[in-house]
Amino acid sequence: MDPFAADLSPLPGGRSAQSFLATAGDEVSVVRLWAEPDRRGADAYAIEVALLTLLRGIVPVPEVREVRRPAGDMPALLVTSYLPGERLDVLLPDLDDEALRRVGAGLGRVLARLSGVAMLRSGEFSDAELAISPFPPGERTTGRAVLVHGELTAARILVDPVSLRVTGLLDWEAAHAGAPGDDLASVLRWAPEPLADAARSAYDAVWG
Repeated sequence: MDPFAADLSPLPGGRSAQSFLATAGDEVSVVRLWAEPDRRGADAYAIEVALLTLLRGIVPVPEVREVRRPAGDMPALLVTSYLPGERLDVLLPDLDDEALRRVGAGLGRVLARLSGVAMLRSGEFSDAELAISPFPPGERTTGRAVLVHGELTAARILVDPVSLRVTGLLDWEAAHAGAPGDDLASVLRWAPEPLADAARSAYDAVWG
């Protein structure tokens, strides 16, 4: 698919600010542009591709379909599949306690799988090979390191509104190698109690 020949519309909410829904015939994709500075530097797009490739089949992330390196005034571009589902922040007000528990249990299992992606050390990803630049001494807790999403708000979680299955984790700009349980702790800070308790129980069933 030529992303510039498709109909493009901005994606709202938790999806990255420079992401667009691209429709060409029956094909639907997401186009991400790196037109603005990224905290990860010039290799930000390549780090994103590496993370999505690593995580495919482990947690729900989109499939990488096309990558274009930056050239002249043209920024880097990434085309991925479009994940189904609604943002959890949109769904939350309409979910009863039982629905919250079902979402929480599924999310806890997803986070347990993510915490199973081991890293050699804590730190920030610095290139397309996911080389790790260690955090300054004392900045983060040392010990076992795993892949951490780093900014897992409700707006960055997709859920099927019927089955209540978690269908996507979005926006990996803050991903890093960090401590197990960091993403669960992030969820517990904002989640309603039934969702939080179910997520913690499902996670602890694997790593408790």
